[in-house]
Amino acid sequence: MHRFRIDALADPQSLARVAGFFAQRAIIPAGLSAERDQGWMRIEVAVAGLAPQQAAVIAAKLGEAVAVAAVEWEGTA
Repeated sequence: MHRFRIDALADPQSLARVAGFFAQRAIIPAGLSAERDQGWMRIEVAVAGLAPQQAAVIAAKLGEAVAVAAVEWEGTA
């Protein structure tokens, strides 16, 4: 299971963009949660069945999104 932690602007589209990123790749998350803290949103996504290289590429691509400030990920294949 891989877990992604994304810090993004508390914008109405931030959560939809992160979820859409996985949907475009036909990946269904095992879990998705978000918490708002003032002007920021912490989004956590759990995904099963990813290779470590695939998770690293996904984290890098998420980090390139306009509203995303930081991405962390951890997990095993």
